[in-house]
Amino acid sequence: MHFLSFNTTRLTLTLTFLLVSLSSVISSASASQDNVPFNPARAFQKEFYVQSNLEFTLLHELAHAVIELNDIPVLGGQEQAADQIALMLLIMADNTNKKDINPDVLNKLLAISGEWMLEWQEEKRHSKPVYWDTHPLAIQRFYEVTCLVYGSNPDQLESLRREKILPVERAWDCDIEFEKTREALAWLVKKVSDFEFNESWDLVKVRDNKDQLPGRIKVVWIEPSTQEQKQIYAQLKSFNHLADVLKRINNLLNLKTDITVYMEPFCRAPDAWWDGTKNNMTVCYDLIKEFEKNSLLLPDLVKKLKSGSKD
Repeated sequence: MHFLSFNTTRLTLTLTFLLVSLSSVISSASASQDNVPFNPARAFQKEFYVQSNLEFTLLHELAHAVIELNDIPVLGGQEQAADQIALMLLIMADNTNKKDINPDVLNKLLAISGEWMLEWQEEKRHSKPVYWDTHPLAIQRFYEVTCLVYGSNPDQLESLRREKILPVERAWDCDIEFEKTREALAWLVKKVSDFEFNESWDLVKVRDNKDQLPGRIKVVWIEPSTQEQKQIYAQLKSFNHLADVLKRINNLLNLKTDITVYMEPFCRAPDAWWDGTKNNMTVCYDLIKEFEKNSLLLPDLVKKLKSGSKD
């Protein structure tokens, strides 16, 4: 566990290297893509940053729901499993054969890893890290996403190892880690949906059990009272991508019962959680506010680090 001994400056410099080296590594791949090209600046645009982290949050909590409602056995912590399911769904959502990585997925993963880096700094600045918690440390989540991305195409992303963004001891087996995680996802998909991955890792429909498993994910919008939360409410309602994510998940999953997602303005802290006793998920408006704040903080932090500041 030597990663945990890195100081804050070293950790944030790691993020700076990630920004710089990824842009050079995949510039040729980006030029050949019709999709949005890889662009570190896009990862920190407020709306994109918020949507990326909100999508991961939703997928992470839905992974908890799938594990619990389908009695999926988990070896290791359920939080790690939910993280891996969410990350793999993001990585494989638009380009399942993995010969090339969708550049905009990298933008999205960079936004997510940046959020974890900021969370780690906050933990170090204001309190001691909570080692006994069921959630991995924020910096461990940073390395998890970096390893899975690197493992999906080590040749194309070699600079992640060369620039020591991933220590060689971790990078060495990231391709194996990716393959095993992808195989686990394929097993899970067969268990909880009418789809399977074919030899090219494209999703294909092989059965139709929707009549027997008619559950759906529904969103309930709780209207806020403050002006600030009303603005967040309006912003969330305008996110077409949010509706697309939920539609995609509804089309993929077979659910025994309905799941309700409550968009909640009245929370004690910026958070999101799954409640298996009620089959519902809560996403706090304050979490969106936290993402918005961090989307503004991270570019300035990276700029300072690139200029040599140690503040």
